Amino acid sequence: MMEYILLAVSAVGMGYFPFFEIYLAIPAVMVAGMSPASAVLWAGIGNFAAVPTILFFYEQLCKIPRLERWMNRLEHNRFRGKIERYGGLVVLLTTVIVGVWAVAAVCRSLGMSRKKLMLTSGISICLYGVLTAYSVQAGLDWFQ
Repeated sequence: MMEYILLAVSAVGMGYFPFFEIYLAIPAVMVAGMSPASAVLWAGIGNFAAVPTILFFYEQLCKIPRLERWMNRLEHNRFRGKIERYGGLVVLLTTVIVGVWAVAAVCRSLGMSRKKLMLTSGISICLYGVLTAYSVQAGLDWFQ
């Protein structure tokens, strides 16, 4: 039981931090012995935790008057309608390339709503987590 808890904490930790995220967290804990479903769950929770972190600090920065004016200018741009309409697709397609930290920061600063960002980030993390776990399991099965 203690081994599982340590693997789960490792998966959450690696999933949370940039540059590790789910793409390194899932393979690392699967190779260490965790099941694919557990690896996706714990690494996904850690990776998704980055989105509320970004949103929280974005709101804190908006409380600083000088930054608030600048961030409002960024947020209310001429592409706002397109960001709300197609932003979810952008999140789904780019999270795998640049990571959830960068995508969440950029999309929120360009005006994407909190709700849409949270939803699409969650879907993206689940989708890429399952694909990563499947690929790792296929690779592990091939080696055995």
